[in-house]
Amino acid sequence: MQTKSLVDVELVAEGLKFPEGPVVLPDGSVLVTEILSGCLVRVGLDGTKTVAADVGGGPNGAAIGPDGALYVCNNGGIGAGPRGLPGVQRVDLRTGESAYLYTESGGRPLVAPNDIVFDTAGNFYFTDLRGDAIHYASIDGSSIKPVVTRIPRPNGVGLSPAGDVLYWAQTESRQVMRRRITDPGVIVASAGCSVNAVFAGLEPDRWSLVVGLPGCQEFDSLAVDSGGSVCVGTLIDGGITEVSPDGGLDAVVRWQLPDSLYDAMVTNIAFGGPDLTTAYLTCSAKGRLVRCTWPRPGLRLAY
Repeated sequence: MQTKSLVDVELVAEGLKFPEGPVVLPDGSVLVTEILSGCLVRVGLDGTKTVAADVGGGPNGAAIGPDGALYVCNNGGIGAGPRGLPGVQRVDLRTGESAYLYTESGGRPLVAPNDIVFDTAGNFYFTDLRGDAIHYASIDGSSIKPVVTRIPRPNGVGLSPAGDVLYWAQTESRQVMRRRITDPGVIVASAGCSVNAVFAGLEPDRWSLVVGLPGCQEFDSLAVDSGGSVCVGTLIDGGITEVSPDGGLDAVVRWQLPDSLYDAMVTNIAFGGPDLTTAYLTCSAKGRLVRCTWPRPGLRLAY
C-alpha cells in the first residue's frame, strides 16, 4: 500500500453540519446533505451556502436521477440531529419539496439508507447501513427489492465504468466488495453461484473481496474514477483510499489531506469540473467541503 498527498487542496466551505453526499451540479455548485440539520445545502463557487431543501431526519447519500430530481437516502437521523423516517426521498430542487418514495423493501422497513448510485437503465442501487443490505429500486415508487443481503454495515456504493460490477464498502470490516451484474438489478456472486448461496455458506471461495485494510481505516462512501479505481472516503485515519479493481493491498493508494485540513472523517468524494479531475471531499468531523485535483478524471455518472 502506497501513501501519497492530495494536491491543489483548497477549502471550499466550512460550518456545515456533518456534510455528506456531495453532488456536483451543472453550474459548478456542489449540493451536500447535512445529517445534523436535516437539510440539503448548495455551496456556490464562491463558497456561499444556501439551503436547497429541508427534508428532515438525516439526509445521507444523494444522486441526480434521469428526471433531474435529487434522490436522497435518509438514515432517519443520528446523534443530536433531528429524527425522521428512514427511507428514500425524491426532492424537486426547483421548489425544495420532498416526498418519500420508499420506506420498506421486501416487506421489511428500511433501517438506515446510506448511499446511492443510478444505472443507465434509470433505476438505482442503495445501501442500508444498519439493515445490512443493498436494494434496487425504480424512481416512480413502484418497484424495490433487496439484491444483496446479510452483509455487515454496507456504506458506499458504486458501479464500474461498464456498469457490469457493483462495488460497495463495508465500514467496520474495512472491506471493499464487489458483485457481477448480469442485467439491471440482477446480481450474481460468480457464474452459477447466487448471492443467497454465498450467504448460506455455500461456495465461500466465491466471496468477492476486492481489498480489506488493517488498522484504523474504516470505509465510508465512495465514487469510481474513469480508470475503474474505487475511491473511498476513509475514517479515523482520514483521507481517500484508492482501490484498484485488480484488488489486493499492493493496488491500494492512501491519499492524505494536508495537516491544515486534516479530518478524521472524510466521508465522501465526488468528481466535477470541466474534465472531472476536480475531486470534492466532505470532511464531516469539522464540517468542511474541500476540493483537490485527482490524478485522472472521475467516472461520469449516468445522470
